[in-house]
Amino acid sequence: MSTRVKLTQRAMVQHLVVTPDAGGGEARNWADFRYVWADVRWGGVGRDAENGGVGLRQRASVTVRWAPDFPDPMRLILAGKSLRVLAVMREKIDAGDYLELECEDTF
Repeated sequence: MSTRVKLTQRAMVQHLVVTPDAGGGEARNWADFRYVWADVRWGGVGRDAENGGVGLRQRASVTVRWAPDFPDPMRLILAGKSLRVLAVMREKIDAGDYLELECEDTF
């Protein structure tokens, strides 16, 4: 990660809401948590191995300011794309405290 973070893109953090349904199962939905400013670095486009290699995926490294109440699991909505968060790492950069999110967009 670079030592200079430029939080120039706005992203919506969403959290997973699980509610019981009438049939004894559960419904899973994503709900808005809050907007954050982010530094986004897009990776290349590759094949999505989980989909038999027929779909495509794009990785992204997203840096946001750390906060103690970020949900787990979470996903990001950024520029009209829904990014699945694969890994979360807390980083100290200069005088700031950040989360480095490794994300993936599958399409």
